[in-house]
This record gives sequence, C-alpha cells and structure tokens, in this order.
Amino acid sequence: MKEITIVISTAFQDAGDATRAIEIAKAVKKYQPAGINARIVFISHGSRFEQNVRALNFDIYHATPKLPGEGLYQDLGMTISNLIGTEDLAKELLFGEIAAYNDIKPDIVLYGFWPIAGLARRMTKREIPGICFAPLPLVPDFFDVLPDIPEQIKIFSLLPKWLRLFIFRKIPKFVKNRVPILRQNNIRHAAYSIGWDKDKLVNVFDLLKANLIIVNDLPDYYMLDKFPSNVKFTGPLFAIPNDTRAIEPGILDVFSSNVSHPKIFCTLSSSGSEEMLKPLLQAFTYGPGLSWNVVILSPHFSVEKARKILNGRNGVYITDTFIPALRVNTMADITLCHGGQGTLQTALCAATPIVGVAMQQEQFINLSNIEAHGVGIRIPRRKWRSQHIQLAILHVLENKKFKETALLFQKKIQSADGAQNAADAIWKELLSKI
Repeated sequence: MKEITIVISTAFQDAGDATRAIEIAKAVKKYQPAGINARIVFISHGSRFEQNVRALNFDIYHATPKLPGEGLYQDLGMTISNLIGTEDLAKELLFGEIAAYNDIKPDIVLYGFWPIAGLARRMTKREIPGICFAPLPLVPDFFDVLPDIPEQIKIFSLLPKWLRLFIFRKIPKFVKNRVPILRQNNIRHAAYSIGWDKDKLVNVFDLLKANLIIVNDLPDYYMLDKFPSNVKFTGPLFAIPNDTRAIEPGILDVFSSNVSHPKIFCTLSSSGSEEMLKPLLQAFTYGPGLSWNVVILSPHFSVEKARKILNGRNGVYITDTFIPALRVNTMADITLCHGGQGTLQTALCAATPIVGVAMQQEQFINLSNIEAHGVGIRIPRRKWRSQHIQLAILHVLENKKFKETALLFQKKIQSADGAQNAADAIWKELLSKI
C-alpha cells in the first residue's frame, strides 16, 4: 500500500471555503485509487469547523499564529481590497504555513481561495505541487468572460451594464491586472519581505498560481474555450445533505403549506452584518412586505434587536441557530442571500429563485451569473435599501420565468457529480507528480 500525504489549506474561518475544503477531502478519500492510502491533513489557524474535520477522521495541524476562529473579518481583519488586513499578520501566516509544510512534508497541497497556501507551498525547502480549488476560474483569462464589472470598482458602478462592460473590455489586460481589488498588497508585500525571489507577484492570480485549478461551479456559466488546459470545470461541489434534524416549530408555522402568503427565506451566512440586515428587516415592516411570511437566519445580529425593528410583526421568524437549509429552501418561494457559492447551490438544488446582494467580489460574480442566466436578481450594494429589496422580491414573485429557470438549474445541479469529477482530476494530477 502506497502512502500519500495531502495537505488541505484554506480560509478555514469562512463557511464557504471550509465547506468546499471538507467536501474535497471526502471526495479525494472516497475515490482514491486502489493500492493507495491518502493521509489528509487540514491546516488550521483556529476554526469552529475543526469539529467537522475530526468527525471525518482527518488530521488537523495547528499552524501559527493561532486565531480565534470566529470569521474572516474578526480573525483576518478583511477589507474590501485585502483578504488579510495587515502586512504583519500576512507575514505571520506565511511563516506559520511554511513551517507546517516543512514539518508535514506533503506530496501535494490542495488550497482554496487562500493565497497564503499558494505562496507557502512555493517557499518551502522543496517546492510542493499545488492544486487550487475555487468557486471561480481565477486566472487572467477570467476578465474575458466576466458577467459584470465588480461594483467595488466604483468608477464603473454608476454606468449602465452594457457601457461598463464595453469600456472594461477595451482596457489593456496589464492595466486590469492591477486594479486594487486584485492586488492583495498586504500579502504580496509580506511575501517579498520574507524572501520571495521567484516570478513577480502582480495580483491574486499570481498568489493562487497552481499546477491545476479546479472550478467548483456549473460550467454553463463560462465559455470554456477561453481558459488554459490546467483549468478544469468539475461542477458544483455540493453534497445534498441527508439531515434529519427537526426544523424549528417557528419555521414550520411561518412556512406552513397552509399559508397562502409568499414565503421568503433570508440567509445572510457568515458574511452578514448589522448594517446589511437592518434594511432587510425594514422591508418587511410596511407596504407589500407586510404580506410576506419570512424566515431569517443571521448568526451575526442580535435576535432581540431584530425583533425590535420588526416591532412585533407576525409572520416573521428570525433565528441565529442551525437551519436545515435545503429543506427550508424547498419550502420557500425566494431565497434572499449574499451570494456565497454554497448558499446559491443549495437554493438551486431546491429550485428556489434568488435575490441577493454581494459583500465581496466572489459573491458579486456568483450573483451576476445567477442574474445573467435568469435565476434571480442581484441588488447593487449601493441600492441595498428596503424599497429596492421589496421591488426585487415583487419582480421575482410576479415573473414565473424565474421559477421555471430555477427548475432547469435544479436538474443540472442534481445530475452533476462535482465531487467525483474533482477527485478524478486531483488524482490524475497527483499521480503525474509522484
């Protein structure tokens, strides 16, 4: 029996990245070739998802620095243009991950949207092969197939969509490669300061550079011939949960099949904030919003504060505890969310149309793809106000095309085997390197 050591590293504080990493690990182990035993080691700087890893009998290596494991904003100080809030923290993370790889001596490193791993594997005593698994095709060619221009590039955000896309596509690629949201200056400067002496680091594409890039999303969103051969679209990495835990009685009351009111499921996930939740709550306190039944999941906002804003409004249930998301989505007419890949794929698996607002670039692209394919509406962040939320919900409720398209995407999600496709691509690459 040949022993193979695989390290998996990602932003393990983030629910979307952690979920993808765990699903990748399960698939790699399940589909390992005969005669090979894969030892899978997760790198953690602190995360509430460690318990999920242990439950699957994978190893955990606690790298320095140790962080609280609360979330991207709390642990990393994430900003609009920097995943890691300071250069000093980026240096600490790089030192810690390089030390971990030198200690573990893996045959390969699998990493998500985590530039620290993409750099550290190339800064060890012996460069380690790397495979990046990501929700988007994170290579420069991505510019050629963008569904819209990220609203973080504010100079474009006020222009009509057709005009901003036209202008953006005329900009030389070397200029686009240097837009602030791609630069990740704290990480790049940290790498140079501790001795990076390889190819120039221009932006996040260079930081995440890998032998193979696996895109865990529907290939329907992209023109596949635009990408190099080391980019593989393996399909949604989505495990249909077999969760039998009881749904809270309050949810069942609000989403009962006997209720004729439209049902809205709001899930603001780990990237939710008080600032973004207030307009959402207000949308259900007047006008057409009073006729909707609503379930709100928000782990980062006081339930008591939320209830005060709702002012005793009947038909709304808010919670900060676990919800069996797929089953609750199935009961809803619309899912309202921030656009994380896992959240969107869960909604599509339930054939539920989507209304969303993005908190960061990946969510923006995800929601723009959803909107471009007629499955939902993306509300620009600068328009995230109660009246715009109401208008988007009304438009989706009144236009049956959204539900019809969601049903088509449900079939695509349920027929795809993204886990096996990803595992097959990983093993093919790994076996070519050892």
